[in-house]
Amino acid sequence: MQISNAEWQVMKIIWMKETMTSTDLISVLAERFSWSKSTVQTLLMRLVEKGYLTREKVGKAFYYQTVLSQSEGTQLMVKAVKDKICSRQIGLFLKELVKESDFTLLELEDLQAVLEGKKAQAVEKVTCNCL
Repeated sequence: MQISNAEWQVMKIIWMKETMTSTDLISVLAERFSWSKSTVQTLLMRLVEKGYLTREKVGKAFYYQTVLSQSEGTQLMVKAVKDKICSRQIGLFLKELVKESDFTLLELEDLQAVLEGKKAQAVEKVTCNCL
């Protein structure tokens, strides 16, 4: 199931806090994106309907928690990117993503180890997935 760009913003915030009330989410998203209360409520309901969030009423407040882990969300994003980009352009995409991102030394060492491991599986020519 697809997650819109706006829905990703909601998910990212809840992943950072683990559980949030709709009031807190509305406040954060209104400040960050100038979204209205109804926009945030619509996004929350869509994510609940898609099964990515749970909603629990405690007193007068609604609490939202993710069902989809951040790791699972990353896997969905990887699949979405692979579906949208020609397989011959994945290397360029990764280079640009690395250039535009910040990393810890440990993360860079992990990336380097993954690349070293991929060398044994390198192909002579990447097959296009567009046709």
